[in-house]
Amino acid sequence: MGRLSGKVAIVMGATREGNMGQAIARRFIEEGATVVVSGRSLAGLQAFASISGATPIAADVSNRDAVFDLFRQIQEQFGRVDIALNAAATGQYGPFEDMTEAEIDEMLAIIFKGGIWFMQAAVAALRAAGGGAIINVSSAVADIMFENHVAYMGAKAGLNHMTRAIANEFGKFGIRANIISPGLTDTPMLGGAFSKAMIDRFAQEYPLGRITTVDDIANAALFAAEEGCFMTGQTFHVTGGLTLRRNPTAAEIHAAAKTPL
Repeated sequence: MGRLSGKVAIVMGATREGNMGQAIARRFIEEGATVVVSGRSLAGLQAFASISGATPIAADVSNRDAVFDLFRQIQEQFGRVDIALNAAATGQYGPFEDMTEAEIDEMLAIIFKGGIWFMQAAVAALRAAGGGAIINVSSAVADIMFENHVAYMGAKAGLNHMTRAIANEFGKFGIRANIISPGLTDTPMLGGAFSKAMIDRFAQEYPLGRITTVDDIANAALFAAEEGCFMTGQTFHVTGGLTLRRNPTAAEIHAAAKTPL
């Protein structure tokens, strides 16, 4: 019997091929869960569903009504929600002095406000089911430094603190709320933005000698999702020990890429 047999899970942020959300959804399915995948691109969700057995329902995490409707549809179709995992995010990289209002608004809408809408809907659904797990995929840079990433870091740190507040307030209903914080993660898209030399420079700071993979994240998510996880309000740093050290500096990254700072 799978570790999640009989459970119904929603995985938000599973539209892009090979991303964290898809890896997590696939692992949940392998362990017996009924999984709904969501995100803004229905085409991406349907492509993944066709090979995984997940149920695709498109929703924009930054839209409160859309998120609540997503949970309503899951409850109507499957009767309950036991696991609510939010891996939706967007990135921002650039000098602090050049940060625009549009970039800040995007970080807040998807990561911070989207996190609120997702947890509001999840709390209601999990209370109706008698408890369950909320899992937010955050980032190691919510806790450690990384240059040229201020808005993203702030939004993720806010998400983390909100998750701890939910864990504290709703534990009495059998609801666990935890955080998974990856470091730089090896996804199919990473090769387009980072050369091997740049990835190797990051790996030098990881005591276990390599950067994070989507399977590492999926393994942590499985533990956080199953009933045997007697933890709440905690941050799982899935980084191979990166938080014992540091991210490389902007100068070191550019030197590895052989590009001017």
